[in-house]
Amino acid sequence: MKLRTEMQIPSSQYKIDHHQKIYFTGSCFSEHISTKFKYHGFNVLSNSHGIIYNPISIEKSINDLLEVKQYSPSSLIKNGQDYCSLHHHGMFNGANADVVSQSLNTNIVAHSDFIKDSAFIFISLGTSWVYEWKETNEIVANCHKIPSNRFNKRILAIDEVITSIHKTIENIRAFNPAATIVFTLSPVKHLKDGFVENQLSKSILHLAIQNCLQENVNYFPAYEIINDDLRDYRFWAADMTHPNELAIDYIWEKFGETYFTKETSERMLEVKKLNQFLAHRPLTNDIDELKKFEADQNAKKEELKLKYPYLIL
Repeated sequence: MKLRTEMQIPSSQYKIDHHQKIYFTGSCFSEHISTKFKYHGFNVLSNSHGIIYNPISIEKSINDLLEVKQYSPSSLIKNGQDYCSLHHHGMFNGANADVVSQSLNTNIVAHSDFIKDSAFIFISLGTSWVYEWKETNEIVANCHKIPSNRFNKRILAIDEVITSIHKTIENIRAFNPAATIVFTLSPVKHLKDGFVENQLSKSILHLAIQNCLQENVNYFPAYEIINDDLRDYRFWAADMTHPNELAIDYIWEKFGETYFTKETSERMLEVKKLNQFLAHRPLTNDIDELKKFEADQNAKKEELKLKYPYLIL
């Protein structure tokens, strides 16, 4: 008896290996998957502007990398005791405007250099709902808990999303024409917008992404894996809006079947075994035993580095 529908995803013609740089941008789902890559020894960087959910702000962040944009302290907003950028996540906020702007700019330079050489660029779209800063009518990436009466909230039209995605692809092609671009639709539910509104938002993104697929621009069905394959609340975190660790692991497994060669998977297993060994903690307080254990860990790490010098360990 078959009790669930399991997705069979075709193997991609574009394969990922440890020699490549891999870039992620977009929703918190991109952070989950990029963390998996880092754990398995890949050269990965994610989210120059922090976690971003809407396609317009993702487009702007990519454009900032293309232009190597530099933010001045005067471009920041004073919010309570902190300064913030409306185009960045709150992780950059701070009490000193010069320090905040320097952090934004340093990050942009580093990410700009990295994305230009990335073999794969993954873009995870989260929502079509956007907030416009009333003073400039600009769509913002984050409201930073600024009073809602300073923003207009609206949902993007499908044509706006299609135009934005095409512009994002165009910007990437301007400085990295060879990169394989992969879009995903984040399975994270934005239920604060409303149940019907969340589904409408996801549908707009889905239709827009499918409209923009082309050679070297693909779609990975993370959204469908969660909603049509797993289809069960036991795969959701306690807040019932985010996939839990088991679901992320399952998506990662499907991802590997799609993009990894046998050789890459074998190398990942070696890195995983090393990380498991490095995570061990000795059950002793003996100084000599502790030193020996630490030496053994370092030796194992150096051994794998010598075998595969391109791994990021």
